[in-house]
Amino acid sequence: MTLELFVNNPLVNIGSLALAVLGVLLAVVFYFRSQKNKTPCFENSSNTIVEGLHRSLDGIEVHYKGVAQERITISKVVFWNAGRETIDGHDLVQKDPLRILCPSDVEILDIQIVSDNAELNSVQLGELMESSDDISYPISFDYLDHEEYFVIQLIHNGNASDKFIVEGKIKGVKSINRVSDIRPSPEIFKDLPFFGPFEKLVSSPVFMKYIGSLMYLSFGLAALWNIFNGTNQWYLWVAAGFCFIVSGIMYYGFRHISPIKI
Repeated sequence: MTLELFVNNPLVNIGSLALAVLGVLLAVVFYFRSQKNKTPCFENSSNTIVEGLHRSLDGIEVHYKGVAQERITISKVVFWNAGRETIDGHDLVQKDPLRILCPSDVEILDIQIVSDNAELNSVQLGELMESSDDISYPISFDYLDHEEYFVIQLIHNGNASDKFIVEGKIKGVKSINRVSDIRPSPEIFKDLPFFGPFEKLVSSPVFMKYIGSLMYLSFGLAALWNIFNGTNQWYLWVAAGFCFIVSGIMYYGFRHISPIKI
């Protein structure tokens, strides 16, 4: 095979393109992995375990710590350091303390730290702070290394849709990242062919970040292969651009994944 035939071989062209794209992606990944920064993140989830029993079953009352409740909801908030630089307890600013904000129309029945992956962190919740706008509980800890976390459990009489937010000023940090639960529901894939058995896997944020983004990247490369192979149609350019954009959005959208499932 002559050099000219080798250079004009479409497989060589698509291979060179794939290596170039992979090189750029690896450069970006290693750049961000090499950055030492503080990246505090939090995510919350809620589940109503009791609601309206007195309306459906006459004479039944649910009590929590001796007080009758019409609704009991358990909410959990996980807070972790996704960055590679330690967040020290001295980084917390006293004038704007780290705290968990609670909706003002919700009564907190119980709040406690239920899990952490480093006992030496000495995570503590302070006494209730009330103002005209909100109620909150201050949070303190000695330090949080990379991927170290703690989980706060709140038992309250609010709805599962009520959100609990972690706020406060941390030195060297612009803002605390709120990680939204944007993972697709398994119900979307349950009735689709081929996806049914893998509905839980496909709805996993880890799967969406790595496998999902890689799949769209592969589709984009396949569209470019057809373009370089002589099928130079506008829709292939659109498809390639769409796949590359979706791949980037999926990877970026799931860049912060909670180290524990709550």
